Amino acid sequence: MKAHYDDIAGQYAAYANASPTRRVELRTMQHMVGDVTGRSVLDLACGFGFYGRAMLLAGAASAHGVDQSPEMVAIGRRVSATAGDAMTFHVSDFLQLAPVREYDLAVAAFLFNYAQSLDELARMAAAAFEHVRAGGRIAVETMNPDYCLADGDCSKYGVRVLDDVPWQQGARMEIEFPGDPPARITVFRWAREHYEDAFAQAGFTDLVWQAPCLLEQDRLAQPAGYWDDLLRNGLAAWFSCTKP
Repeated sequence: MKAHYDDIAGQYAAYANASPTRRVELRTMQHMVGDVTGRSVLDLACGFGFYGRAMLLAGAASAHGVDQSPEMVAIGRRVSATAGDAMTFHVSDFLQLAPVREYDLAVAAFLFNYAQSLDELARMAAAAFEHVRAGGRIAVETMNPDYCLADGDCSKYGVRVLDDVPWQQGARMEIEFPGDPPARITVFRWAREHYEDAFAQAGFTDLVWQAPCLLEQDRLAQPAGYWDDLLRNGLAAWFSCTKP
């Protein structure tokens, strides 16, 4: 997995903090994980620790972030130092992370979309399984399997899809983040059944797909119809499953 975020760490953080979909994404993730009071959280592909930090604010006992980008982790540590929160961080490729402990909950936002093949997707799901305790859960945000570039490039939500072409059994996507110059990343889009098979093979059960959690306050804060594309052809999709 090569995300190449070191060169665009600050640019990505600025985009993420300003993204109009951020609150919806967080609310959707929080809906999937439920009450986190007293729970230990592993934030995979944590970036600057947005989700782990949110879980701490919601009552989690601990949150540990893992990301392969030293620059993203450095931003995360600075944010935590300024905020005074207790989130901890570790620089590591997810697939090389030693399972030194098991967590009550793992969250993974835009991690599994870096799998370049179904075999790699299966290896990543199996690796995640090793870090979750029995009875724990993993909540995932990834590229929407049903996304169609012909129906919109998502630019109204602060990020632009430049290309979406067939790749093996799925698709390869080129995505652009705002900046001067704009930053580009390559991700991979897999079908729902691909995720379901990979996580089932890893040992997870009870996989449930989750629609984005939009509230009336979201609708009132934007022009009429603003969220229609997100619901119809959004870039992200969410699911969660359990380690029995």
